[in-house]
Amino acid sequence: MILSILLIVNLITSSAAQTYVGETPCTGLSSGSCTASAISGIGYCYWESTCQTLPCYMIDEVAACRAGSGLITGGASTLCDSLETFSLQYDNVCCEKTEGKLNYAFVRFVKTTDGYVDKASDGTTTLTSLTSQTSANIFQLYTVNPWKIMPSFTTLPTVANFQSQLGAILNQYKTLATALQDQPDSHPFYLERTVYQSLQLLRDFIVLQTTSQNTMRDNILQQIWSVALIALFRMTKFQPNYYQTNYYFINFAIIPYSRNSIIINGQQHSTKIDWSSYAYSSNGYLMVYSFPPEMFGIKNAYSDVICLRPIIGSSPVYNAAENTFDTGFKPLTITWSWTDTSLTVVAANLKLYKFPINNALESGITQEAGVTFTCNLGGKYCVSTTITATPANTGVNYFISAGLGVAADKNKVQCRLQGRTWSGSSCS
Repeated sequence: MILSILLIVNLITSSAAQTYVGETPCTGLSSGSCTASAISGIGYCYWESTCQTLPCYMIDEVAACRAGSGLITGGASTLCDSLETFSLQYDNVCCEKTEGKLNYAFVRFVKTTDGYVDKASDGTTTLTSLTSQTSANIFQLYTVNPWKIMPSFTTLPTVANFQSQLGAILNQYKTLATALQDQPDSHPFYLERTVYQSLQLLRDFIVLQTTSQNTMRDNILQQIWSVALIALFRMTKFQPNYYQTNYYFINFAIIPYSRNSIIINGQQHSTKIDWSSYAYSSNGYLMVYSFPPEMFGIKNAYSDVICLRPIIGSSPVYNAAENTFDTGFKPLTITWSWTDTSLTVVAANLKLYKFPINNALESGITQEAGVTFTCNLGGKYCVSTTITATPANTGVNYFISAGLGVAADKNKVQCRLQGRTWSGSSCS
C-alpha cells in the first residue's frame, strides 16, 4: 500500500516538473538554447542580440500562445493569443492580444520547399536564360520558387542576397511581360501568386531587420507592383468582362468602363468605386489592386489602399514605363461600408488619403483636398463627395482614414515596416 502511494506521488511530481512544447519563455534563453528544440523555442523564438519572442503572426507553435482553462501557460502567451480557428490556407496560429483575431495584413501563406531560387524545376535551366517570349519559358519561370530565399525565420539571408535573389525573379517576370500577357494557356493565378509570395517575403524580412531597409523595400516594391500590373493586363485578355480575386493582403480586379462601378472587399469592410458620371469617348478598363495599409506599418486606416489603374482600349497592353493610364478618369465617388460592430465612425473625422506610387513611406502620404464624407451609421456606410481631381498618368492610390497617428503609437512590427527605430519598448 505504501509502495503504491509512493509511486503515485512520484508520478505526480514528475508530471509537475515536465516541460512541455511551447512552454519555455524565450527571454533568458542562451544563443545555444534559443530555438534548440520544440520545448526550447522552435516555432516561437528567434535570436536578435538576445532570445526574443517572434512577432505573434510569425509563430508556428500554437502551444506557445495558449494560457488559462487548465492549459499549460505558453512561453509567448503574455504577448499573443491563439487563434480561435485555423485554416489550411495559411500558417498563422497566433495573433496579438490587442487584436484577438487574424489580421489580414499579416497572413502567412504556406511555403513550399521544392525547387530552386535561381533555376527552373528541372535543375538546369537558369533563371536568366528565360528571355524568349514563349509559353515554354513562362511555365519554366513559374517553377522558380521565391520561398527558397527565406525558408525560415531563424536563418535569414543578408540584405544584399535577399534583394538580389528576389529582384532577379521579379525582373525576369518583367522581361517576359509580353508572353505573360498574351500566351493563351496561362492562368493569371501564377502571376498573382508571385505577387503575394514576394509581398509576404518582403514584409517578414523587414520585420526581422534591426536597421531601416526603406530603400531596399521600395526598390523591391516597385518590381512587385510591376508584376501586379502585368497580372492585371493578363486578366483583361483572360477574362475581359470581369475578373476579381482576393488573397487577404493583396487583391486584384479588372472591369470594363461600361460597368460603371466595382466593389473591393477588405477585412470587415468594402470600398465601392463609382465612375458612372465619367463621360468617356472610348471604352477601357479599370484595373485595381488593393492591400491593407498596415502591411507597411500604417495604422488607423478604415479601408484598404485601392490602387486605381484605368486605361483606355479594348485590348490594352502593358507599357514598361507604367505611365499610360487614363488621366481623364473622373469624376468618382467612393462608398465605404463596414461590418465590424466594434467600430465607432465619426463622419467629420474621415479623410481621403493618397498612398505614394513609388514607395511605402508614411511621409509621402497626402490628403485629397476637398473630399468629405456623409455617413449612414445605421446602414454602416459612408459616401464621399464627388472627387474631381485629375489622376496622374501613373494611376492613383486611395484609402480612407481618420488620421495617420504618430510613430510612438506603433508596435514593433508597424515600427519596423515603416523603417523607424524600435527601442525595445517604443517606436521613434
